[in-house]
Amino acid sequence: MIRAIALLFLIIVPGLAGAEVHRASVEVTAALPKADAWTLLSDFSLANNYVPGITRTEIVSAEQRGVGAHRRVYDSEGDFLEETIIEWRDGAGFVIRLHDGETPMAPFERAEFVYALTGADAATTRIELALIFEMPWGWLGDAVAEWIILPLMEDNLVQVAAGMKVFYETGLPASDEDRQREAAAVQVLPAAIVD
Repeated sequence: MIRAIALLFLIIVPGLAGAEVHRASVEVTAALPKADAWTLLSDFSLANNYVPGITRTEIVSAEQRGVGAHRRVYDSEGDFLEETIIEWRDGAGFVIRLHDGETPMAPFERAEFVYALTGADAATTRIELALIFEMPWGWLGDAVAEWIILPLMEDNLVQVAAGMKVFYETGLPASDEDRQREAAAVQVLPAAIVD
């Protein structure tokens, strides 16, 4: 009996100690110069113009941009997600922490969103979006991530990237129809485990 309990302990406990860190990412090319894309991206108040389901963006920190800038993005029911810039690459992108107060966005142990811009040529910009996340529950969390979370996140990233393409090229908020139309222009990059 003691051996069975010890064996069970050795199987379960290591699996509950820390899951892998996963990355889902996409890229799309928008028809505007990188400097113009950066002007739009660095305005932290514009997410509701391209993220599906977001109806309002509110900056809640003294910082309007750069590390420490903190916003709330609201859905149609008034619920919100908090996003805080934790890394800033001037002219090229930033990383935001997705959270609810001090707690990472559910169900994650860690959730970060990466925006990155590179000039494809003088008139176009490649936009790469990535969600980096860590699940709770060890190996079980990794399985949930692989089978359920990654496909859902990739679908959501495609919609965000398609919305950004529309908004960046037209200056008009992207509709669901716009995102559906432009989704074919978005490339899903291979999912990865990151350090």
